[in-house]
Amino acid sequence: MNTMPKENYQFLTYKLLTLFFFFTSLLFSQRGFLLDSELTKDKIKFELANNLIVIPVELNGEKLSFVLDTGVGTTIIFSLENKKYLELKNISKIKLRGLGGGDALEGIKSVNNQLKIGNSLSRNHTVYMVFDDSIDLSSRMGFPVHGIIGYDFFKNFVIEVNYASKILKVYNPESYTYKKCKKCYDTVLDFNNGKRPYVKARYESSTGLVDLNLLMDSGSGSALWLFENAKKNIRIPQNSFVDFLGKGFNGDIYGKKTKVEGLRIGDFKIKNVTTSFPDSLYIRGVSKLRRQGSLGGGVLKRFNVVVNYPDKKIRFKKNKYFKRPFYYNMSGLTIQHTGVRVQKQLRNSKSAVSFSFETRGGKEEGDMVSFTEYKSNFHYSLAKQYEVVDVRKGSSAAAVGLKKGDVLLAINGKNADEYKLSDLNDLFYSKEGKKIRLRIERLGVELTYTFRLKKVI
Repeated sequence: MNTMPKENYQFLTYKLLTLFFFFTSLLFSQRGFLLDSELTKDKIKFELANNLIVIPVELNGEKLSFVLDTGVGTTIIFSLENKKYLELKNISKIKLRGLGGGDALEGIKSVNNQLKIGNSLSRNHTVYMVFDDSIDLSSRMGFPVHGIIGYDFFKNFVIEVNYASKILKVYNPESYTYKKCKKCYDTVLDFNNGKRPYVKARYESSTGLVDLNLLMDSGSGSALWLFENAKKNIRIPQNSFVDFLGKGFNGDIYGKKTKVEGLRIGDFKIKNVTTSFPDSLYIRGVSKLRRQGSLGGGVLKRFNVVVNYPDKKIRFKKNKYFKRPFYYNMSGLTIQHTGVRVQKQLRNSKSAVSFSFETRGGKEEGDMVSFTEYKSNFHYSLAKQYEVVDVRKGSSAAAVGLKKGDVLLAINGKNADEYKLSDLNDLFYSKEGKKIRLRIERLGVELTYTFRLKKVI
């Protein structure tokens, strides 16, 4: 997997933001991660997918993939895709609540687990697991992602995050020395209840600069979220549109999407930042006086950062992504990987006939299982299935008649299963006026739709 998606994929605002836990028991005391006794630092390669950092972890001996998420205070598992077995120790039932409009979700709390990341190990690790099929990053990423981890990993280390080279460097605090850097911006990290980091920033509104206190949220694929607040002079620009912003623990999150003229972090100025304003319905539990929004991966990836939780510091240094423009979805389609489907192909032919049979789960993106029908001229294979999970009202896709539930068969003459999910969405984040031709299946009938990408903001 080696993706380099365009910034600010709306569907990867799918973020388990602002978690409020209602536990059946108190948190178990744990020391946390420690590096191997012979090491003072470690290096971990990560995947940068849709502005999210995905790292390999090992839980009780089972290899998993987690999003590294500064926006959460605990370790959460929400998918066991491609895993037949996972041991969790000492479990109890809990309720979890987050953004979105639904009821609290059932889950479990498990203590005394062993979690390994690189050469660091937590021997007494507490893990939470959510039982809800709708919370599934794997389908939105196009490859297995099993959970998220944040404060539990950051709290004992100084961590250099190099978005450009896709490498984490993990240091024991006592062995870390800051290099002199005239082109860096050093500032403090403020913490809410000791677990979630906040950074100061300013944004350029129509009436001047506005001071912001933003949750640093590496687990959000968006660039910037702001909470409308007249008292703070944070208002939604007129040039905006209603959009699906993502999924929370309690359901879909909607709001307005727009661009702000500029965002300032220290002396760094970032222009024309794609910004989401969630509807007030979804942020009723958030204190707007303490927090004015979130700084997501769409902005963070433009810097290499040194995150120092023990000393409550952060360093920003711009990287090769800094000047790249911000893109947004001009098609109005949100696409999801929903399993695999059986394809029937005539040998030595580019045309394909697709069966309605499909298999949910169990295959990673890129996997293809083939078998041969003897005494015939046909070849059968299992291929990735992509499905439309949201169509924005008033968008180009909606205007031509595309609907939620449509299964993609081909895009611009190329079979859908030949795309990675991030590459597929790149098409929708490209240039205004680009022609998109989709062949889809709806209720067993194949249909073709053509539209052009339309600039909205």
